[in-house]
Amino acid sequence: MAKHHKLDLTASEIQALIVLRDKGEPAYLRERATALLKIHEGFSPHEVARRGLLKKQDPDTVYAWLRRYCEHGIRGLSNKPGRGRKPAFSPKSPEEAESEILHAIGQDPGRLNRHQTRWTLCTLGQAVPWLADVCISGVHQILSRLGIRYKRGRHYVRSPDVDYAAKLARVEQVLAQARENPETCVVVYQDEFSFYLQPTLAKDWAKTGTKSPLARQSHLAEASCCGIGALNPHTGDVVYQQVKSCTVVALHAFYTQIRQRYPNAERIYVIQDNRAIHFHPNLTAALLPQEIVFDKPTPPNWTGKPSKQIGRLDPLPIEIVQLPTYAAWTNPIEKLWRWARQSVIHLHRLSNDWTALQEKVIDFMKQFKGGSQELLHYVGLLPN
Repeated sequence: MAKHHKLDLTASEIQALIVLRDKGEPAYLRERATALLKIHEGFSPHEVARRGLLKKQDPDTVYAWLRRYCEHGIRGLSNKPGRGRKPAFSPKSPEEAESEILHAIGQDPGRLNRHQTRWTLCTLGQAVPWLADVCISGVHQILSRLGIRYKRGRHYVRSPDVDYAAKLARVEQVLAQARENPETCVVVYQDEFSFYLQPTLAKDWAKTGTKSPLARQSHLAEASCCGIGALNPHTGDVVYQQVKSCTVVALHAFYTQIRQRYPNAERIYVIQDNRAIHFHPNLTAALLPQEIVFDKPTPPNWTGKPSKQIGRLDPLPIEIVQLPTYAAWTNPIEKLWRWARQSVIHLHRLSNDWTALQEKVIDFMKQFKGGSQELLHYVGLLPN
């Protein structure tokens, strides 16, 4: 062992250890390089272990560092893989263990216990084979180590549309086309929303106690209005129109308004949901044919032929792009309606003046005419 008490280093070895001492990662390599340099300077491994490092070490530990360096060089200072306490899911990797547990909690716990709708640590231990012999507190520790927590749920709706991905891909395609040809191609998100004479309930400031913000109701009969809007996802420009109800003629008039807003566009893509009236024969006959056709909603009383009562509508350079069914989150203009309700509709004080309320909604929408970066941020089309 005496030959290990001194360490003769070449200039290049000294330089390599100095670099490791100053910049080595992980931190334990810096400590080991420091110890070896001190031994080279003449200190014994015992002295270095007791007084030469920031943290006192066992002398046998420093002797082991010296021996490993003499046998393997700097490579010998690194910890060998597999050292330390093995995790409970060994020999599985953390990724494999996490994947198996997430797969298990994605299933219905009722298959193990018909009286349960949520997973417990006990039933989760039964569902994952390698957790079978682990105690409940151990299962909890493993989940924590893998970043899996007991969290509060939230409401979730999943679109049943089998063409969900294909429709969103089509939306991305037309958005890209409009970005590349802004002078001749325009794309807008379109939707309708309704509001009523009587104010809707919402939170507002009030003194603590029994007092609450009041939604001032009117003695007048309830009235409703339909707002039709279109949002340009590249500029934030909003086209808006209010009608008594959303009819085929009203929709065509709104499409005409979009056309007037973009007179130079050779093709206008209108991205919208699958409300049946959007695909009425009289309306689609006045528009451009769709390049990609998905299933459309068809009420049983429709014949599939244009109605003579409505008559022929003026042609427009508009093509409909379908969103997935029951997937309101894919239409950013829904958030514009939310903003309008929060700003104008909730707890409004115009329940005795229906005309003034309608004008106030129109005035709110006018602020986005011509484009709004603030609106694009609000609906999530621009990063915050």
